[in-house]
Amino acid sequence: MPDRKTYVDQVSDAIAHLTGRRTLRCPAPGCTLRIRYRAVTPDEAGRLAALAHDHTRHHSTK
Repeated sequence: MPDRKTYVDQVSDAIAHLTGRRTLRCPAPGCTLRIRYRAVTPDEAGRLAALAHDHTRHHSTK
Protein backbone atom coordinates (compact mmCIF):
# COMPACT_ATOMS: atom_id res chain seq x y z
CA MET A 1 0.00 0.00 0.00
CA PRO A 2 1.44 3.43 -0.89
CA ASP A 3 2.40 5.81 1.88
CA ARG A 4 -0.42 8.37 2.13
CA LYS A 5 1.82 11.10 3.55
CA THR A 6 4.25 10.76 0.67
CA TYR A 7 1.40 10.93 -1.84
CA VAL A 8 -0.10 14.03 -0.19
CA ASP A 9 3.34 15.69 -0.16
CA GLN A 10 3.85 14.90 -3.84
CA VAL A 11 0.46 16.38 -4.78
CA SER A 12 1.16 19.46 -2.67
CA ASP A 13 4.56 19.90 -4.34
CA ALA A 14 2.99 19.53 -7.80
CA ILE A 15 0.39 22.21 -7.03
CA ALA A 16 3.12 24.52 -5.73
CA HIS A 17 5.12 23.94 -8.91
CA LEU A 18 2.12 24.82 -11.06
CA THR A 19 1.73 28.11 -9.18
CA GLY A 20 5.36 29.06 -9.78
CA ARG A 21 6.90 27.97 -6.49
CA ARG A 22 9.91 25.76 -5.88
CA THR A 23 9.96 23.23 -3.06
CA LEU A 24 13.08 22.05 -1.26
CA ARG A 25 13.09 19.18 1.22
CA CYS A 26 15.67 17.87 3.64
CA PRO A 27 17.05 14.50 2.46
CA ALA A 28 17.45 13.17 6.03
CA PRO A 29 15.06 10.30 6.80
CA GLY A 30 12.16 11.43 8.96
CA CYS A 31 12.89 15.15 8.64
CA THR A 32 9.81 17.13 7.67
CA LEU A 33 11.54 20.38 6.68
CA ARG A 34 10.04 21.88 3.55
CA ILE A 35 11.03 25.25 2.10
CA ARG A 36 8.94 26.84 -0.64
CA TYR A 37 9.96 29.96 -2.47
CA ARG A 38 9.09 32.02 -5.49
CA ALA A 39 10.79 34.96 -7.17
CA VAL A 40 14.05 35.07 -5.21
CA THR A 41 17.52 35.92 -6.44
CA PRO A 42 19.84 33.07 -7.47
CA ASP A 43 22.00 33.79 -4.41
CA GLU A 44 19.02 33.48 -2.09
CA ALA A 45 17.87 30.28 -3.83
CA GLY A 46 21.34 28.83 -3.26
CA ARG A 47 21.28 29.81 0.40
CA LEU A 48 17.86 28.18 0.86
CA ALA A 49 19.01 25.01 -0.91
CA ALA A 50 22.09 24.81 1.32
CA LEU A 51 19.90 25.23 4.40
CA ALA A 52 17.47 22.53 3.30
CA HIS A 53 20.20 20.00 2.46
CA ASP A 54 22.29 20.53 5.62
CA HIS A 55 20.23 18.75 8.28
CA THR A 56 22.51 19.95 11.10
CA ARG A 57 21.60 23.60 10.36
CA HIS A 58 17.87 23.21 10.86
CA HIS A 59 17.45 20.17 13.12
CA SER A 60 16.78 20.91 16.75
CA THR A 61 17.92 18.46 19.42
CA LYS A 62 14.88 18.31 21.66
